[in-house]
This record gives sequence, C-alpha cells and structure tokens, in this order.
Amino acid sequence: MKIYYTCSTAEFKKYRNTYFGIRKFLIDQNHVLTRDWLPHTEKLIDEGNTEIRDIKEIYKACVEAIRDSDAVVIEDTVSNFSTGHQITLALEMRKPTLVLWKGKKHRQFNQMFIHGIDSDLLEVKEYADKDLEKIIRVFLKKYENVDEKNRFHLVLSNPERMYLDFAQFRYGKSRTNIIRNALRKIIDSDKDYQKYLEK
Repeated sequence: MKIYYTCSTAEFKKYRNTYFGIRKFLIDQNHVLTRDWLPHTEKLIDEGNTEIRDIKEIYKACVEAIRDSDAVVIEDTVSNFSTGHQITLALEMRKPTLVLWKGKKHRQFNQMFIHGIDSDLLEVKEYADKDLEKIIRVFLKKYENVDEKNRFHLVLSNPERMYLDFAQFRYGKSRTNIIRNALRKIIDSDKDYQKYLEK
C-alpha cells in the first residue's frame, strides 16, 4: 500500500526512536511512503537547523502525499495544529486514517476534539511499544483494497425494513450507512476477527 506517515517535530528527539520505528516497520512490510521526510528532518535537527525554509512548499508536498496515499498513519502523541489539520485533510479525502497516541490514557482522552469526528475511516489508538506493530498491521490489513466496492443483495424481514425506513427519516441517514455503521461496530468488537487480521 501507499502510506502517508507523519508525526510532530516537537519533542522530536524524545520520540525519535518511536517515529523511526514506525517508519521502519512500514517500509519492512513493503509499503511505500508517499512522503519520506523523517531522515532529512532528523539531519536538520541534529545540525541545529530548525528554521523552516519554505512552509508553502512543505504544505503542498504534504497535501499531495496525502492525496496519493491509500491510507494515513499519524503518530500524534505530541498533538499540534499541524497533525490535526493533516488528520482533517486525510478524512476529507476519504483516506483511512490511524491516529496513534503513546502511553496510558490521557486523563481527558474521551473529551478530546478528535472523538467528535464522525467518520468510519478514522481509528484512534493508544499503544504501548509492544503493541504498536500489531495495531498498525491490523489497521492496514483491514483497509487493503479500500476503494474496491462490493454490492450485495440483502433480504430483510419486515421489522428490519421498517426500522431502516424509520431511521432514515428520523436520523437523516441512508439505509446503506445505517447498515454499514452497524456492521462496523460488529467488526471493531469482534476479537476473533482482530486476531485473524494480526496474522
């Protein structure tokens, strides 16, 4: 897959090993990074050169790299406006997006703005180092061939059809979205399926 991977440059030295570990894992799994900026940035930081030369060019390169990707992985332990904006761009472009936070649950984790985003393509995961590769592997496996669409002929009994009619008018959602969201909840809670994706 073509992956757009990014993280914050704030506290870069503190999280360097994690950032490069994710990069290495993605490359070792034969994914292509649509914008592989970490080695260049590390060199600049090591030289003490933190001045951004042309932010417009960097922004344009990021937008193009998101557009060219099949999926997006963002290590967001050090959240900032830049990573938040890239999450929004990715979701607006309908890219499956994995947002990673390292460590124990933040005290106000469930109240963070990102949880207000209503998207079936967004996954937010907190991780320990030992679980990181598994989380990324499961996410990417789940979204392989994400653009491939399949049509099914679904036969419903009257109670199910009546509920879909009711929900469509009451909540303003299409029948397809109601069924898809219900199925997504089952997918996300099925532990056997998660183990299957880990292989």
